[in-house]
Amino acid sequence: MNPRQFEEFVCEHFRQQGYKTELTTYSNDYGIDGFAIKGKQKIAIQSKMYGHTTRKINRQMVMELHGAKDFFDCTKAVIATDGIFLQDALVVAEKLKIEILYLNEIPKSISTSITTTKNTNNKTFEQIWENYIIPLQGKTLTRKSGETNQIIKADWSGIERKTSNGNNGKIKIEIFKQAVNRLLTNGSISRDYINQNYVGRASSGIILVLSQVPFFELTEKPTGLKYEK
Repeated sequence: MNPRQFEEFVCEHFRQQGYKTELTTYSNDYGIDGFAIKGKQKIAIQSKMYGHTTRKINRQMVMELHGAKDFFDCTKAVIATDGIFLQDALVVAEKLKIEILYLNEIPKSISTSITTTKNTNNKTFEQIWENYIIPLQGKTLTRKSGETNQIIKADWSGIERKTSNGNNGKIKIEIFKQAVNRLLTNGSISRDYINQNYVGRASSGIILVLSQVPFFELTEKPTGLKYEK
């Protein structure tokens, strides 16, 4: 199961309880993956498929969901996960009245019964990540300058890498998701866009990783990528 299928599974959980559900688009979702609506109740849902990764849900994620809930005029917010919360995240969730929905036992057959939503180009982030990015684990990527990024780990939580300077770091999957879907919908993306939407200083690494996808081509002015359909 990939993250989008997990989001759809979470929505199905709410549909079975009588809610009308809606998955958000990949761009401008402000961290909300879906809505569940019944009567006057509107729930903001954030889905975190972390059960098979080392990543844990932290307080920043909880606080961001709280802000997004208010932005979309929701009456309630829920984090659905198969993963683990850090202790301070649990404290913040309780304080902000963010409900936690643990979905640990997901049927193995769910991936065959759920159809991932596709964009107009018949490509999805999940397909690209699974087919081109996860296989980069263990490989060394080289820029034109000769600088390298060794991909230590690539999974559904993001990328762990080691740079030419010997620095280890992790780039979370969310910014890759945002970048890929902008490429698929707009046809291009720049380092400037990534810097404006990601707190970490990793735009060059993100561009380098995504340039390994055969239909994403490097550009120089501006520095970034374009989608070759």
